[in-house]
Amino acid sequence: MNKFNKERGFTPTPIISNRSEIIGVGLQRKRGFIGTIFLIIIGLALLKYFLNWSIFDAAASEEGRGTISYVRDILNTLWSYLATPVNFIWNEVVWPLLTLLLNSLKNN
Repeated sequence: MNKFNKERGFTPTPIISNRSEIIGVGLQRKRGFIGTIFLIIIGLALLKYFLNWSIFDAAASEEGRGTISYVRDILNTLWSYLATPVNFIWNEVVWPLLTLLLNSLKNN
């Protein structure tokens, strides 16, 4: 149970499959280090394929390093404000709905 549910005194009812395992509300999916690295590699490959942009070429020049630093600072600032609401919406709304949808498709 997360801190938002504790503050409201709300306990979500888990969805239990016919195999007695929890499959729905309350699951928090955390992506590990390997998964994060994998997504970064896929993102860079897509940038190279579709936009013919290489991070190595961009980082090689002084202007590229300055641009990357500037963009990194902006993204870090934005994420510091958006992390809590985005994680809450993902964990409490989107992920349970996707789980319900996928399980209903799997059972039918």
